[in-house]
Amino acid sequence: MHVHVAVRPVEGRATAGGNSVRKALAILAAAALLLIPVGVAQANTVTTFHIHAGAVGDVGPTGCTPGDFIVTFGNAVEHDTINNAGDEWFTATVTGTFVTTDGSGYAGHMTAWFGVEANAKNFVTHFTANAQGTLGDGTPLRVHQEGQFTMNALGLPVVNNMTFTCS
Repeated sequence: MHVHVAVRPVEGRATAGGNSVRKALAILAAAALLLIPVGVAQANTVTTFHIHAGAVGDVGPTGCTPGDFIVTFGNAVEHDTINNAGDEWFTATVTGTFVTTDGSGYAGHMTAWFGVEANAKNFVTHFTANAQGTLGDGTPLRVHQEGQFTMNALGLPVVNNMTFTCS
């Protein structure tokens, strides 16, 4: 954070002993001090990671078959921001062709979005995913997933929700 303060005398005003300038400097210094907490919360680490036309890997359970989704060829982008207080925001998007680890032959195309927000007192993770493909016998299968997990300042889970829709 950069704060630039310029003080110049105002024509037509008396500066008896420089009191006006001192008052102006005191007011500006107080105003600058108010900005310090904003500076502490500013991001000091931001990382972005891209995968283009490559293997992304395991992105979690299918929910509709026993295995996990493995994105074998696709794209991904991840963003991670950590501020001076240690608060963190992480998001990612993955899209591409997939196979599953369960031997069902389920394969197709999927997109998944997920993220994590964390600070010294709370933790939240969430995701949404959509997949369209066919099982090994040719049966079409669509999967929609969403979920959230939240932990409060006491370290207790207050939300633990996952839904899978198979059609």
